[in-house]
Amino acid sequence: MKRPAIPLLATLTLLFSSLACALAPRIRDLDISVPTIEVGEDREETHRFPLAGAGSASLATVFGAGRLHLSAGAPDDLLSGVFRYNVPAWAPEIEHQGNTLTVRQGGDEGRWGIPSGNVRNRWELEVSPLVPVDLNLKAGAGEGVLDLTGLQIAALDLNLGAGAFVLRFDEPNQTAMDHLTLDAGASKLDLIGLGNASPATMRLQGGVGDIQVDLTGPWAQSAEIEIRAGAGALALRLPDDVGVQVEVRKGLANVDAYGLRQMGTTYTNDLFGETETELDIDVIAGVGTIRLIVEGAID
Repeated sequence: MKRPAIPLLATLTLLFSSLACALAPRIRDLDISVPTIEVGEDREETHRFPLAGAGSASLATVFGAGRLHLSAGAPDDLLSGVFRYNVPAWAPEIEHQGNTLTVRQGGDEGRWGIPSGNVRNRWELEVSPLVPVDLNLKAGAGEGVLDLTGLQIAALDLNLGAGAFVLRFDEPNQTAMDHLTLDAGASKLDLIGLGNASPATMRLQGGVGDIQVDLTGPWAQSAEIEIRAGAGALALRLPDDVGVQVEVRKGLANVDAYGLRQMGTTYTNDLFGETETELDIDVIAGVGTIRLIVEGAID
């Protein structure tokens, strides 16, 4: 008569479990301290910095968390801003030397911490449209609208963390833009009218999220564009009045193309090779979907 196999299986399971525990590396105890920021009373500050005859300007902004809005403002003010917050340590710190202006959220950046309670932190910034500006902006988490319509942006560098951000140019940039760079983490990005910005080079790098890139608008010069996307959805809206070539290198991403001819991993519109102004676009994507849509190709 055969003996039941269950006791034997149980014995082997216990043996291998003990062996696995013995071979597994021991993880030392970690003492992790996360700073917590307590809220206080609502505060509001208004700051204004006259242009004072500057022929150009450099503006750097470091924003930790909350809501940020930046747009064109009074011509005679290099920068004006309204700051509303209820975390005392986050009071804005401003440095102004000549034509260089730096605005940053107060406190140690490495210890901005995890706010508790009903936190409010909202900045409304306005920049002069009279002079060319090199704009460097870093935002940690939250929501932001960067409406650069009507400004003279000579160079644009953006570093965005987690949240939802909109960048828009609704009219042609009022000066030649050298470059546009954007690095984003886990974000929802909506980039509108970048043809109006017309940078000579553009580099976009996104981590995880939904990225909408609208490259329509009257391009003033040809451009080389690099786009790196990790995981999520990437959509490029392409102009129909300049030549466009898109080279796609992908991992597990799917590509849907509208209004383009495909040859291997290369997609071109009807005007590529026929116009003086052309966009050369290089896309590398990991996991998700890629949509390439020429303006007017679909409703």
